[in-house]
Amino acid sequence: MDVASGALALSPAPKMRGPPPSTGDASPSSSSGTDVPDFDEMAPSGIGGADISMPMNEAPTRSTSFADLPHEILLHVFRFALGSQQDLQACLFVCRRWCACAVQVLWYRPSCHKRSAIFQLIDVMDRPDSSFPYASYIRRLNFSMLAGELDDQLFGRMAACHRLERLTLSGCSELTEPSLAYVLSHMPQLVAIDLSGVTHVTDNTLNVLATTCSRLQGANLTGCYRITSLGVRSIAQHCPMLRRIKLGTCTQVHGDALVDMLEKCPLLLEADLVQCPRMDDASVREVWLRNTQLRELKLANNHTLTDHAFPTSALRDTWTIPRAFLVCENLRMIDLTCCTLLTDETVRAIVEHAPRLRNVSLAKCVRLTDQGVYALSELGRHLQHLHLAHVSNVTDRAIIHLAHQCTRIRYLDLACCTQLTDESVFALASQLPKLRRIGLVRVAQLTDRAIYALVEHYTNLERVHLSYCEHIQVPAIFWLTLRLPRLSHLSLTGVPAFRCVELQSMCRPPPKEFNQHQRQSFCVYSGRGVHELRRFLQHVYADEALARQFGPLHPDRNRVFQAGLARQQAAQAALEATDTVRAAPATPSSVPTPTTYAWSRSSLTPRSRLHSPS
Repeated sequence: MDVASGALALSPAPKMRGPPPSTGDASPSSSSGTDVPDFDEMAPSGIGGADISMPMNEAPTRSTSFADLPHEILLHVFRFALGSQQDLQACLFVCRRWCACAVQVLWYRPSCHKRSAIFQLIDVMDRPDSSFPYASYIRRLNFSMLAGELDDQLFGRMAACHRLERLTLSGCSELTEPSLAYVLSHMPQLVAIDLSGVTHVTDNTLNVLATTCSRLQGANLTGCYRITSLGVRSIAQHCPMLRRIKLGTCTQVHGDALVDMLEKCPLLLEADLVQCPRMDDASVREVWLRNTQLRELKLANNHTLTDHAFPTSALRDTWTIPRAFLVCENLRMIDLTCCTLLTDETVRAIVEHAPRLRNVSLAKCVRLTDQGVYALSELGRHLQHLHLAHVSNVTDRAIIHLAHQCTRIRYLDLACCTQLTDESVFALASQLPKLRRIGLVRVAQLTDRAIYALVEHYTNLERVHLSYCEHIQVPAIFWLTLRLPRLSHLSLTGVPAFRCVELQSMCRPPPKEFNQHQRQSFCVYSGRGVHELRRFLQHVYADEALARQFGPLHPDRNRVFQAGLARQQAAQAALEATDTVRAAPATPSSVPTPTTYAWSRSSLTPRSRLHSPS
C-alpha cells in the first residue's frame, strides 16, 4: 500500500452535477497543451471506475460546493494555500478528488536529501499495483545534497520522470556521460538543468539535451571543462527559448558559441562566461552590435579582452566598413573583474551604450584611474552595486564626485584602494542614504574619524569590512555597533586593537585552511557575534575602570551614551516596580497613598520610549 492507499477505503465519490473537471498541466510553469495525460485523464488502479460525467439529459447547473471546483483550481489551492505537508496528507482522506490533487502536489517536488530517500522514491514508483502514476507527477528533482553519493544506477531510474521540468545535479561528479544522455533523452519537458561540477558532461550530453529538450530555458554548465563550442552551439540551435546559460571555467568554449547564442536565442537574458580564456574581442563586440534582451553579462577573469571588445571610439576609427553600435537598454549587470587590459576608455564606452547599468564590477582592473570613476558617475541614480577593489589609482577626488552623483548605491567595495583617506568616507557617509554594505579592507589611511562619520547621518549599514585598517581603535568600533542596529557582519582581521583575547572570543572561528599566523589575526563578527560584541562593549564603557583598558570614548559621545544608559536603567526599574505593584494582592495595606502613587506615575517611562543608547 502506497502513500495514498488510505483513500482506497473511502466510499465511492458521488456523481458530479456539472461537467467533468478540465485537465491540464499541474505546474504553473508548464503549458497545458501537453500530450501527457493528467490524473483526471488516467484511470488509476483501485480508484478509477466511478462515473463522474454529467448525464446527457441533465441540464448544467452552477455548483456551490467547494468539492466541485475544477481539478486545476484545486491544485493551485492545495499548492499555495496549504503551507504544510501535514495538511496535504490530511487531504488524502477527504474524498477521491482531493486525494488525487493532494498526491500531485506532494509529489511535485519530492525530497532527495539523503540516499535512503532515493531508494524509497524508486520503490514507490516501480510498484506494479500503485494507485497513481507517481513518476508523471514529479516536476522538480534536486540531488545537490547527495553530490558524490548519486551513481549511475540510481540516477538511471529517474528516466521514468518523463514530465520533469527542473533537474539539479550540482556536484554529482560520479555520474558518467552514458547515464546522463540516457536519462535526459527521456525528459522532453525539461526547462532548467544544473550540471555544475558534473565533470563527465561532454558535447554528446549537450547534443542529447538540445535535441530532446527544445523548451530549455536555463542551463548551468559551470565547471564542465570537457565541453566545447560544438555542444554549446547545438543548444543555441535547438533551444530558441534559452534565457540563461552559465559556462564558467569552460576553458574549451570559444567566442563563436557566444555569437551563436546572441543570434539564435532572442530571449537570452544572462550569459555567464567567467574564466573562459578563449573568448576574444570580436565575439564580445557582437553584444553591442546586435539588438538583444541581455540583462547580465559576466566576463570576469578573461585576461585577453582589450578595449576593442567594447564600443570605444578608437575601435570605430579603425573600421574600414563602419557598423553602428547599439544602445543596450536592457543591460543591468556587467562583471569585468580581473580584465587587466581594460582602460578608462572602455568604462566610458560601456556607460554610453548601457546607460541603465545597476551592477558594475571592475575589481582588479588595475589600469583604471579617476577618469573611469568619473565616467561611472554618469550612471547617476541607476547605479546600485559597484566593485572597485584593487583599483589602486583611484583617489579621493573621484570617490567624492561619485558619492554626489550616484546617491542610490547600496553596495560599494573599495578594498585595497590605498590612496583613499577619511575624506572619501565623509562624502560616502553623507550622500548615500541607501548604503547597506561597504568594503574598506586595507584602506590603510583610514582613522577613527572615518568610522564616526560613517554612522553620523544614516544607520542602515548591515555589513562593514574594515580588515587591516590598522589605525582603528576600540571606541570607534563600539560607537559603530551602537549606532547600527541592523549590523550583521563586521570584519576586523589584522586590526591590532582587536587582537586581545576578550574581543576575539566573540568572533567566529577561522577557516580550517588558514595557517597559524592567519588564525591569530583573524577577527570576523557575524550574526550573534555582533550582538555579543555590542553587549560586551556596552558593559565595558559603563564602567570607567574597564573603559580605560580599551581606550576612552570621546567626552561628548560618552555623555550621550551614559545619559541613554541611565534612561534605560530608570525605565527598566520603573517597569519592574509597576509589575510588582500589579502582582501584589489587592489588600488595604498594599494600596499606595496618593502621594506615593503620584510619584510612581511621574517616574514611569512608556515602553515605546525604551531604546538603545544613541
